[in-house]
Formats: sequence, C-alpha cells, structure tokens
Amino acid sequence: DILSTYTMLFEYSGFRVATAATGSLALAAAALEQPAIVVSDFMMPSMDGADLCRAWRADTKLQAIPFILCSAGIVRDHASIPYDSFFRKPVPIDKLIKEVRRLLAKGRMQE
Repeated sequence: DILSTYTMLFEYSGFRVATAATGSLALAAAALEQPAIVVSDFMMPSMDGADLCRAWRADTKLQAIPFILCSAGIVRDHASIPYDSFFRKPVPIDKLIKEVRRLLAKGRMQE
C-alpha cells in the first residue's frame, strides 16, 4: 500500500517512477535502466534497505545515484549505511519530495 501511495504521489509531483518490491529486483532493474534517485524502505524481503544501499554503492555504475532510506523502526549503526538521506516513517510526503528535488539538483550541479 505504501509503495502504491508513494508512486501515485511522486507521479502527481511530476516524477517518472519505477518500482521494485525487493532489493534484489531493484538492483536488477537498475542494471537495465539507471534511475536518477532511489527511495527505499529499510524493511524488505530477502535484502533489507541497508544491504541494498551497500550493494548500490559497491556497483560502479550505480554508486553516484542518490539513495534515500526510510524506516519505521530503529536502524542501528547508521554510520555503516552509505545513504544520502534518512527519514523516519511516517515521512511527510512534502518533505520527501523536497529532499528528492534537493538531491537531484545537487547532482546536476556536480556534473
């Protein structure tokens, strides 16, 4: 339900959205078409958001893409997770969209 809601709200805000239900599927999809940014939940089946983020950063083709991690639970050892931004859920969608725009603009300025 959250994935569908976020998809709808991001599309309404003008973003083109691709989704993946697991971290493994996200990596496979990114190999075919690299996204401009990633918004991931921490709790996912088979590969949690921290493991996805680490795998993302280890891939030379993906490592520069901004990564936002969201979690409703306690995430221990934040320092070992190489995300760009972290939000505790529930995340106000306006704050999340503002952060997505900020990270995308930051990336364009570095090019």
